[in-house]
Amino acid sequence: MPPHLPDGEPGSVVRRPPFSGNPQVGARGQRTQQRILDAALRVFGEEGYHQCDIDRITKVAGSSRATFYQYFAGKEDVFRHLAGQVARQLSASIEALGPVTADAGGWAATRAWITRYTDIYERYEPVFQTFQAAAESDEAVVAGSVRTGERHVASLRSRLATTTLPPRQLDPVIMLLLECLPRTLDDAAILRSAAPDAYPKERVEGALTDVVHRTLFGLEAGVNVHSPTDAAPPTLEFGPAMQEALRRSEATPELNAAGRRTFKALTQAGRDVFVTRGYHRTRVDDIVRVAGMSHGAFYRYFQSKDEFAHLLAVRAIRMVSTALTDIPAVGASDGSTGTAALRRWLRRYNAAHATEAAMIRVWVDVALQDPTMRADSAAAIDWGRRRMVRFLQPRDFGDVDMEAVVMVALLGAFGARERSAATIEAAAHIVERGFQGR
Repeated sequence: MPPHLPDGEPGSVVRRPPFSGNPQVGARGQRTQQRILDAALRVFGEEGYHQCDIDRITKVAGSSRATFYQYFAGKEDVFRHLAGQVARQLSASIEALGPVTADAGGWAATRAWITRYTDIYERYEPVFQTFQAAAESDEAVVAGSVRTGERHVASLRSRLATTTLPPRQLDPVIMLLLECLPRTLDDAAILRSAAPDAYPKERVEGALTDVVHRTLFGLEAGVNVHSPTDAAPPTLEFGPAMQEALRRSEATPELNAAGRRTFKALTQAGRDVFVTRGYHRTRVDDIVRVAGMSHGAFYRYFQSKDEFAHLLAVRAIRMVSTALTDIPAVGASDGSTGTAALRRWLRRYNAAHATEAAMIRVWVDVALQDPTMRADSAAAIDWGRRRMVRFLQPRDFGDVDMEAVVMVALLGAFGARERSAATIEAAAHIVERGFQGR
């Protein structure tokens, strides 16, 4: 999900017309509105954005539909209010950030900000996790997110005591780091669900702080390099459903030419529809319409939408796996030749795998609300983490296991959509300075 949330509705609580001639409400009305917001937060977390409905919110809140509509126009309005609360808290957290310097004091200030960010994330985790689903159907959420993001970038830039990058280069770096933050916390939460003791909050926060501080100021051994405090996390294995999807993706269907065309059309259409609409808003009707096929054609190859999504996720994982294998090694990235190689790889990765990375994220986002899919999602993230450990190991410093989680999140954020030349340059800068310490 994007890291920036719309400002929502600041100021005093008001009743919506025509429920009161005097729309202003007192403390009791404010408590009622907040009770509904708290209930909605819980329901968004339990059921996701699209499955959440007003009846469920009012039942959890212990209020009537009439009371709900005194304060909110609908589910979308509730989400905007929650997103606004998050955005204002994130803004206040940045305002509390002191000067960010290259020394230990600057590292400590950065760590305190990341800790505040993590606390906000934990309080409003369902908003972060369902944000993309809400943005897909609510342009107001998208517009507010863009405005808030721009303010956050400017505010963070103003806290930097020194910098070697001009604003036109620094701003994309800050923006990409901000996108990486919540994605790291999302991924860590999924990994923690499968291996509860392997990804402690403090260790993840420390790794994030080291990467951010090195990105901004370069490698400082006594400041932004911290050794691991615990053992390496365990390897996570795919469950039976995903293993079956892996086996099926390896098999070549024995199809004639027409069958191969049908199968290809369905998988291409399904990938595009899932990425555009999200898992829950996608129906088999949508897939066959885009593919120009019949329902019978779909069910000839797939038993359900869930089985179809597993297959697409596995195919995407395989394609991204191949791309990650080609990332230039740390030792090979020294000098101008290595620098150019990294940028070429980032351009290829983004151009060829943005859709695949987005499909993986669709699947991961479903797992955030679906415990039955969490284990497989954790295994997929762990697969990427282990690949990034191998990439980072030759540098011989820092907490490679946790920083590999951050790098998976960075590449996931970067690869989720097509990027400009400025963002590709920002990604290269973060990899070279933040991860490689160059």
